[in-house]
Amino acid sequence: IMNNYDLNIAYSEAISKDEEAIKHLLKSLKGDWAEFNIERFYLAKNKNIVIGCIRTKIFEDGFLELASLAVDKNYQHQGIGSALIKELLSKEEHRPIFLLTSSDKENFYKKFDFNTIEPLDLPNEFKKEYSKIIAMPFTKDLKVIAMAIK
Repeated sequence: IMNNYDLNIAYSEAISKDEEAIKHLLKSLKGDWAEFNIERFYLAKNKNIVIGCIRTKIFEDGFLELASLAVDKNYQHQGIGSALIKELLSKEEHRPIFLLTSSDKENFYKKFDFNTIEPLDLPNEFKKEYSKIIAMPFTKDLKVIAMAIK
């Protein structure tokens, strides 16, 4: 585990040369890298090494999904995920943002003003995403909840 005083973390938008590092991070944490679009990722880097990422997916109705939040295991529980969310929200504050997460992460997202909502209240286009997620093998032991910030 790295201590904060060892860190030199910079937050930025991803660029094309970051793609392999992002995919490696997401694969190592069993994260979502379907529909990969480098332009939708924000990164945390320690001395130019990708240690965390988050992205948004844009839907036709104009809303966003917050997806692919991942922080390297050696850097977890140090506020990097929170900083990535704040970075993303500061840039995307003008439209609704939805996310799907396991219920054990509900309180974490509530700190950023996300509220739990009923799947029925999701935009139609996002209901399909929800149905897809809850049918995946890795979610069979989880209670997946939908959350939104408007």
